[in-house]
Amino acid sequence: MSAIQWKKWLSKAVGRGRRHKLDCLMVALEIPWDLMIEILTRLPAKSLMRFKCVSKTWSLLIRSRYFSNLYVTVASPRRPPCLYMKPRESQLLSLSSSTSNSVESFDLDLTMQGMGGHDMVVLRGLILYMVCGKACIYNPTTRQSVTLPVRPVIKFSQKVKGCDESIIYYFGHDPVLDQYKILCIVSTLLTSINSLTSEHWVYVLESGGFWKRIGFDCQPHIPTIGRLCISGVIYYLAYVSLSCYVLVSFDVRSEQFNMIQVPKELSGLIRDNPIGFIEYGGKPAIFDQTYLIQMGKVDLWVLEDGGAWSTKSLVLQPCQMHLLNESIKLLVRGTTQTDEVILAPCKLFSNYYLLYYDLRKNDLRKFNVGLTSDHWFGKPYADYILFDKNESILHLET
Repeated sequence: MSAIQWKKWLSKAVGRGRRHKLDCLMVALEIPWDLMIEILTRLPAKSLMRFKCVSKTWSLLIRSRYFSNLYVTVASPRRPPCLYMKPRESQLLSLSSSTSNSVESFDLDLTMQGMGGHDMVVLRGLILYMVCGKACIYNPTTRQSVTLPVRPVIKFSQKVKGCDESIIYYFGHDPVLDQYKILCIVSTLLTSINSLTSEHWVYVLESGGFWKRIGFDCQPHIPTIGRLCISGVIYYLAYVSLSCYVLVSFDVRSEQFNMIQVPKELSGLIRDNPIGFIEYGGKPAIFDQTYLIQMGKVDLWVLEDGGAWSTKSLVLQPCQMHLLNESIKLLVRGTTQTDEVILAPCKLFSNYYLLYYDLRKNDLRKFNVGLTSDHWFGKPYADYILFDKNESILHLET
């Protein structure tokens, strides 16, 4: 829908009595409607939330799916926030402006009581998390939260002796139909007979949404790491046996699964080492940092079109090895929009920092992080997600 078509729709939506007022307003401002929308997409989300009170027209526009999709895709100078988590409470810390390119300072933006747990997924500015076994969606920009209905329970997934059950949620978006879907995978391992089963559920995030069980033609599996959504496809790593790992893809629109064998060289690493599952060049990739700290070496495995894996090795320049510390364990926290891998220490401390590894230039950069409080320092249970996507102003419905 173009800006002109949207203006016509709004004109009808506000009614005949308001139409003349809308036209007068546009003439008085002497700003074309498409330019007005362009200006609004460049504004901070907090300003847009206030502007909903200007008029019914502005409220309809800002709350519309058309504008929220435009807003999340338009490049802007808005800087990504950082979300720190701890049990029973979450704190959203936003990046503050800094004159130095080597220091990133975070200020407390919002405290979210009752939003606990460590099982978080971020997609297009929205957060999927679990509370007491229930899946919830939170928009930190609009501060709106919704709790999804309880998923039906199938007999074999009920707790029995010798039964290990895992429930994992994934978050996906179909860009064609503009639908958000939550995928739930329930894996059950009966240790007494070494039997593995799994069931799969999908929830469409919309008014009147409900859980729907879907068919699965592949092997039962237990998800391990990775929650990517790239061009309408969810990707994650899983194992079908202790020695066999696979990459699972789920098409959000068709709701079809596919499995691709992970290279044998990586099976042991996935089980025993903190590798990273990232998006690289618009494709799922495995980032192996096993020898990064000791030798400055990383291996990158990329899933190419057609299901084949490509691999390349990178070795850091000797002058950058001082950025690594043998006593500090690093975890992969995602990638930036320019395909830089974000590496962060496992625990928070006073001189906390982030490492950005540019795989294209084979360059490592260090950013010192200024935390406004020592509340988090040294706490092993603190979990967090680094945002590198634009904010979302989507109005949530269930």
